[in-house]
Amino acid sequence: MIRIACFLAAFLGLNLSAATPRLDRVSPLGGQAGTVVEVELHGELLDGTNGVFFDSSDLKWIDTLEVKPGFVRGKVRIAQDAALGPHLIRVLSSRKGPTNTRLFNVTQFPGVMEKEPNNTPATAQPISLAAQVVHGYMQGRADVDVFSFTAHAGERWLFDLQSIERGGFLQCSLTLYDETGREVGFNEDQDEYLETPRLEFNFFRAGRYTLKLDQYRGPQGVACDQNCAYMLQISQLPVITSASPLGARVGSKLRLRLNGSALGDVKQIYITPVRSAEYYRLTFPFSIPLRFEEASAGSAQQRIAGRILQAESGYLSAEFQIPAEAKTGLWRIWAGGTNGVTDGINLEISSQSEVGEGSSIGAEWMKNERIINGALDKSGEEDFYRIELKEGVPFHAWSIAAQLGLPSIDTVLELFDENGKRLAEHDDLMTGQGTVIGNPDSSLYFTPDFSGGARLVVRDRTGRGGVGFSYRLHLKSESPSFQLLTEPEEVTIAAGGDAHLEALLIREPGFEQAVEVWIEGLPPGAASTTAQFRADQVFGPSGDGDNINIPAVTMKIHMPQSVIPGEYPIRVRGKVANSEAIVEGFTTLWIGPAGKRNDTRRPLPEILLHVTR
Repeated sequence: MIRIACFLAAFLGLNLSAATPRLDRVSPLGGQAGTVVEVELHGELLDGTNGVFFDSSDLKWIDTLEVKPGFVRGKVRIAQDAALGPHLIRVLSSRKGPTNTRLFNVTQFPGVMEKEPNNTPATAQPISLAAQVVHGYMQGRADVDVFSFTAHAGERWLFDLQSIERGGFLQCSLTLYDETGREVGFNEDQDEYLETPRLEFNFFRAGRYTLKLDQYRGPQGVACDQNCAYMLQISQLPVITSASPLGARVGSKLRLRLNGSALGDVKQIYITPVRSAEYYRLTFPFSIPLRFEEASAGSAQQRIAGRILQAESGYLSAEFQIPAEAKTGLWRIWAGGTNGVTDGINLEISSQSEVGEGSSIGAEWMKNERIINGALDKSGEEDFYRIELKEGVPFHAWSIAAQLGLPSIDTVLELFDENGKRLAEHDDLMTGQGTVIGNPDSSLYFTPDFSGGARLVVRDRTGRGGVGFSYRLHLKSESPSFQLLTEPEEVTIAAGGDAHLEALLIREPGFEQAVEVWIEGLPPGAASTTAQFRADQVFGPSGDGDNINIPAVTMKIHMPQSVIPGEYPIRVRGKVANSEAIVEGFTTLWIGPAGKRNDTRRPLPEILLHVTR
């Protein structure tokens, strides 16, 4: 049996002459660490399954109970010290090849299954008000789930509905009613970019309460009959809403400030490398660093512990010593206490020179990338940085904030000359939010036709400021380029057959050139065509505002009969004509309905070609 790290590499998307198996839904979406849970995997052509694999040896499929074309049912053993959060899962058939990946989540609390009928207060499913995860599924457009419980006066509870970030694509609201039927709490979107609700409530009165989950249907009549699963985590965990600064350099000391609620209960704080399955805020174009980190076994997972300096209800400060050998890229913040551990904002650990807000950058950015940790602490605040420009030397400035998890800030970058003339401006990498592909961080490119001083301004689009309006500002000499991905993520091709690979082009702001693409690493004897994106193929939001136009080209692959069945690493690459700079493509885990390219979230680490007889 081949190790899961191999299978969880991203497969190139091919349009095959023969149908391939597909995984649509995992039910439940996860299970508690240290337990064995029964899981159903729903999809198509799953008969012939001979293995289910995860991105960590801490999760093992130990028993297959039932196999049908539409689903596989079996048991998963989760190690006690398995990494909390989402993990990649894939089904393999020796005859039909691998499925696409989905997500299976490790939780710290015991699970309870939602039971129908529970659509009305009269048929509400009774549960205890205790730390737990309710695993549910919205069955069709009319489905509503209602739960009832008894609360004690003086208790604070958190109802955290997780779907989009855990492998489903449910949008819904949470409404809390007291025993008289009066609405006492409501939440629809937990922040401006995550369209799943989180309701924090202090029960001042004891009594019987009901919690209603009602899905968003929208003008297009969104149907929840494929993958509208959810995890309703009920807990007394603290909540992290923002962090400052948003990163640090390797080998440095980081003084971190967190804001949120119930932070006075935190007894430990640490950060861990962001794993592949955790890039649920990824949009296209993106400007965060990608590092395809998989979960190592148990306690071997790398973490950096911090020392708590001060902990109050809404504020916590801690100090971290970032080792010189720490991996660069994104790290996730975890805070724990007597009620469990909670994750929150991501941080960026870099190997570049970093300075504080208000620094004069001068011409240093021309030789080496510079990073500024800043914050808009007051409403209406604008931050200014003096930059030295040189004729013909491209200048690139980009912000990172919303991509790390900050819920409010929407940066705008403006560049002015010494006379106050605006030279360039950039707002959003991509309009949209939530399940609609959007990225409110900014990326400004400018190539001056003069040499001299300039002023770079960072502000919020609507003039907001205060707690939670931190940002990372990168400065570097480079011109706009592009990003590549393939679709769908899995590929199985029979020896002697042909297939077609689709590559998609993501243009960075200001990039308007033609791009050549090709495939490398095919097995001996296999051949493929090349393709080219025209300069006039547009990337951007569609007219309906609910989807995205992504240029695509097709390349044909021929697999000779002589090729030995197995997995072969291949690569999709692209470049501008007459340029030496090569961009490597990657595939992605789509979490939304088929064809809804705006619902892209998670990149996958590498591309393997699966050849069968």
